[in-house]
Amino acid sequence: MGAVGAILWGVVGISKGLAQQSLGLEPEAIDCAYRVKLLRDRVVALTERSPHERANDPQDDVVSNLIRETRAACAARGDIESTQHLDHVAGRLRDHLQLRTREDQARRELLAL
Repeated sequence: MGAVGAILWGVVGISKGLAQQSLGLEPEAIDCAYRVKLLRDRVVALTERSPHERANDPQDDVVSNLIRETRAACAARGDIESTQHLDHVAGRLRDHLQLRTREDQARRELLAL
């Protein structure tokens, strides 16, 4: 019986995680603190991709849209802590994208030599 409970717990957890990562989720359905953690983890995963993995991958835009959507919902609710954490996550994503742009430019310049 314990195994069935563990499996059910896992399925519910996965379902909740997937739902929280969906664009267009109703603002009242967004769990701010949980979604901020999910977005943090996605940004970390984005920073670990190789140049080949990130070529033609829309994840940067998807995550940026999720951040905007989450920020709006959490700010409307007055969840200041989640909004501040989300601002920090968004800043790190912005820094990463700027660094990646500079690295891509340097790579193109080197290959042009």
